[in-house]
Amino acid sequence: MTKYKLAVDTGGTFTDFCLLGDNGRLLIAKEPSTPDDPSRAVLEGIKKIASQQGIRLREINFVLHGTTVATNAILEQKGARTALITTRGFRDIIFIGRQNRPHLYNFWAQKPAPLLPRHMVLEIEERILADGSVKTRLGKEDINNLIEQLRQSGAESAAVCLLHAYANPEHEIIIKEALRKELPHLSITISSEILPEFREYERTSTTVINALVKPKVDRYVSRLAQNLRSAGVESELFIMQSNGGVITAPQARQQSARTVLSGPAGGVLAGVYIARQTGHNNLLTADIGGTSMDICLIHRQEPRFTTEGSIGGHPLRLPMLDIHTIGAGGGSIAWIDTGGALRVGPRSAGSIPGPACYNLGGHEPTVTDANMVLGRLTPEDFAGLDNISTEMAARHVDEKIGRPLGLTPEAAAEGVIKVVNANMVRAMRVISVQRGFDPRDFTLVPFGGAGPLQAVELAREMGIPRILIPPHPGVTSAWGMLSADVRHDYSITHVTDLAPDACPGINAIYDDLAKQGSGDLTGEGFDKSQINLSRFMDLRYRGQSYELTIAIPDNELIGADLLVIGQRFHRRHLQHYGYCREKAAVEIVTLRLAATGRLPKLQPRTRPSGELPGSSSTRRVYMNGSYHDVPVYERRLTGPGWRIQGPAVVTQADTTTLIWPGNNARCDRWGNIIIETGVR
Repeated sequence: MTKYKLAVDTGGTFTDFCLLGDNGRLLIAKEPSTPDDPSRAVLEGIKKIASQQGIRLREINFVLHGTTVATNAILEQKGARTALITTRGFRDIIFIGRQNRPHLYNFWAQKPAPLLPRHMVLEIEERILADGSVKTRLGKEDINNLIEQLRQSGAESAAVCLLHAYANPEHEIIIKEALRKELPHLSITISSEILPEFREYERTSTTVINALVKPKVDRYVSRLAQNLRSAGVESELFIMQSNGGVITAPQARQQSARTVLSGPAGGVLAGVYIARQTGHNNLLTADIGGTSMDICLIHRQEPRFTTEGSIGGHPLRLPMLDIHTIGAGGGSIAWIDTGGALRVGPRSAGSIPGPACYNLGGHEPTVTDANMVLGRLTPEDFAGLDNISTEMAARHVDEKIGRPLGLTPEAAAEGVIKVVNANMVRAMRVISVQRGFDPRDFTLVPFGGAGPLQAVELAREMGIPRILIPPHPGVTSAWGMLSADVRHDYSITHVTDLAPDACPGINAIYDDLAKQGSGDLTGEGFDKSQINLSRFMDLRYRGQSYELTIAIPDNELIGADLLVIGQRFHRRHLQHYGYCREKAAVEIVTLRLAATGRLPKLQPRTRPSGELPGSSSTRRVYMNGSYHDVPVYERRLTGPGWRIQGPAVVTQADTTTLIWPGNNARCDRWGNIIIETGVR
């Protein structure tokens, strides 16, 4: 009996499914998302794809899910009623924050709304010093008073973040045990478990974020796991993390903040897989769906990570893939501001009511509607959706954009595309140029339902010479999840000079972290041959307030190793900031370890070559101010040896690819479409 691995990626507009059999059979599907209860779309989609393909649900032996539940809870401010418990005198840390401003010269810049109201911050008398020594011990009466305050507050969740708890978690653990005993209904997060690192504001913010989303994620994951079992799926449920690794459902229910970038992480893994498969070492991935665009840079076949992420303007200092997200996608709404300027996004029409062309009651023009007006999309391109109306798209683009600006429907639609492309290009520069990378050295990998449609214009604007479009762009994030491994991240603050005499202390800490990582993975069923431990250091020049994370050898460190590590830091600093200070003292701030348990991987399959038919039809497409008769090709009929010169449209069930005049395109042996943009 064939066994299947299933990956499910919940997006703002569609939920994507990718089912891979151990015989190499790959099945894909999309289902409109159900924002009120995302698990509904997940279950409906699983049942539908299994029914259509004649697969019994018990044949699915691995289920991996990328979810937006935690993300939406923060962005929509719909987290649990949460209380923050902190050291007396420090209740305002979460409100004061940092003096950093997102736009230095914007006098009207507004700070994001606080994660919780001030009356939900509770103080307790205790004090631990930076070296871990106890100055003021917790008193039993203080703990009893705290419990009564929590009982009266109506809190559903509690975040415990005491001063310097990263150096000594004793008091946080005492409070956790007391709350668990007296308030068993309360969801509890302590900072020493979620982020044992210094910097009080960032540690507090991360702890509060986990506390806010934990009850909601807990309920969602528990309900989904139960419903999957009831439907006949015997597999355990696994959840994608923001770091590109996998955790079990119980772990996701406890450390829910690790799932904030759960969905986009799958697209990055797909990019890494494609880089290693095809030999295109440097990739810029652009996942453009209905609601958002997620961009990540892959350099030398490796993704970039960050520990300085944020969500909704609030620091989230857990290790995560360095993904930049903006509100720009196929469902982004075009509108005219009070100054008469055309704007696009960040508001999205979502799946309900969706773009005006869906004919489901949507009255605001979107990027998808603009592409309909320009002939780049036709009703036949929307697999599984009925009643698609070009007329409705044209009417609303004309009424809401064209007439107010004195433009023809085509000019208005072209303006919408140019504005959303400008937004996307700015975001792509953030992840590349502003990180010290030249886009001309990269290949653009666009996916998501809207990615291949916008790709050529984006690549030209960025100066990217080549585009690679995967075989199934609309479900690439779900497909990428199937290449994930189980991953756990561990860290501890250890501030000391990068000097030989620091080696014994550093080695002792790494030994402890390695034992913890190996023990956790062994407990999850991995044997020694499947476990990989990677070490990292956060380094800075003495006196700086920011760090760079550097990979280090996994052997016992000696003085010569630290010299090499220091040289790596200087080079990375030069790349990031344009200068380095090779004679300045380098300081270690945080020691990190990533423990990975390897799972079975996707097996690359080449496409057979054969007779390659010509275009199946033509369509009139508005490009560069005029209409062109453009040949249309079916993606399923392309294969190795297929070559064309633009303009052309390539259609498939999950997306549409637009190739502009003068661009050459071909299909490689893996089924990827390669487009040469002609940019030098």
